[in-house]
Amino acid sequence: MSLELSPADTQYVRDLGDGLRLRWSRPEDAEELARLECEVFLNRPADPLNQPLAWHVRELLSGSHPLMGSHDFALVEDTQRSRDRVVACACLWRQFWDYEGVRLLVGRPELVVTDPDYRHRGLIRALFGLLHARSEAEGALVQAITGIPYFYRQFGYEYALDLAGYLSFPVAMIPPAPGNEREPVQLRDATLEDLASVTALYEAQRQRGELAVTTPIGEEWWRYHVLHQQGCRTGEHWHIQVICSDSESFLGFLVMPTMRWSSAVPVMHCFEMVPGIDLFRLLPSVLRAILARGQQMPVRRDPAEIDHLRIYLPTEHPIRAALLHLTNRYGEPLAVRSSRSFAWYVRVSDLAAFLRRVAPVLERRLAQSPLAGYSGRLSLHFYGRELQLAFQRGRLEAVQLVEPAFDQGQAEAAFPPLVFLQLLFGYRSLEELRYAFPDVEVQPTAEMLLQALFPKRPSWAIPLG
Repeated sequence: MSLELSPADTQYVRDLGDGLRLRWSRPEDAEELARLECEVFLNRPADPLNQPLAWHVRELLSGSHPLMGSHDFALVEDTQRSRDRVVACACLWRQFWDYEGVRLLVGRPELVVTDPDYRHRGLIRALFGLLHARSEAEGALVQAITGIPYFYRQFGYEYALDLAGYLSFPVAMIPPAPGNEREPVQLRDATLEDLASVTALYEAQRQRGELAVTTPIGEEWWRYHVLHQQGCRTGEHWHIQVICSDSESFLGFLVMPTMRWSSAVPVMHCFEMVPGIDLFRLLPSVLRAILARGQQMPVRRDPAEIDHLRIYLPTEHPIRAALLHLTNRYGEPLAVRSSRSFAWYVRVSDLAAFLRRVAPVLERRLAQSPLAGYSGRLSLHFYGRELQLAFQRGRLEAVQLVEPAFDQGQAEAAFPPLVFLQLLFGYRSLEELRYAFPDVEVQPTAEMLLQALFPKRPSWAIPLG
């Protein structure tokens, strides 16, 4: 056991017993990790090996990927086996979120997998301990994952942030082109010369409304995908498409994968058009262009005839609203199915540090409320520990952790620890939490203050990768 090394260190090794060893990956582990991922990540045990995922793992470990490097897989190996030694693994990605203008580094555990013969032995918990240690050592106050239902609650995660749902358009309901006229818009592959326009339009849309959390996307990310989308064998790249016309070279852009998985043609997370255009006139043409692209797209699994488009957009997005109001040639609404939004799992291990980091946001919200200039304290009880916030003339002067905490009856508010994250990220209002959880207790004197500090607000947190 490496007593002298931090778990965040690339050389850290820990003996788990029974010949199992926990450590960080090295470049020479690429084939072993690719093997495990492609063997286990299957819809059904009888499915063929998931070779595109194996290519994705190799790419992630190549040293050129924007989200991680060759030492960012945590793995467990069985030292008693002569081959196929890696039996569990997960990797750490990094991206950023903006919490109403405050930039946050976010650590993202991904590609979490265990050999079926080694499950129920605590290996994922050991892996997450390593991932969390490195993420926190790098300064990330938040970890987040878009994983399977319930599972990650076991490791301190809570559903606490919107993850966009989708609109589903049956192919038969897409309005046909009028007569023999040329389509008013087309799609083309984005080029490096388009990146300034793509970035500017995305940033403009990210600033719209009162969004609690958004994803800043740097030029490195856009450039990586423009340069790699043509040769992609993984299906994981963003295929950035520019919307254009005969007279305008840039009317917007959208993102599709480089492969489709099923009978659906997806548009993922980004679908933007420049201001001042007639969405109701042009969107039917865009839908037809998306379908045409989908018909040229390789199929990652068993070939299936395309029967619908699936467009992922946040609830408040203007294009989503326009798509929901499109009509057919007879003026009847299209048969569009709208899924409910899913959610990010979010983990914040040090709430005091997080609140200090976002203090400018809390102070701005307070200044815009009837409690502007507030002086006083707010104690938040989490059934075992307590945070005490001290305000002076509208400024958050101090955040102190008290552990163990006094009885919750002495605090202004009490929350189950993970449930509070829903309030912190604007996912649920205070009133919704009080309705859903009997152990959310709020004193009348603190109700208005909590509503001012933590209002319910939509988010547009895009998962990169």
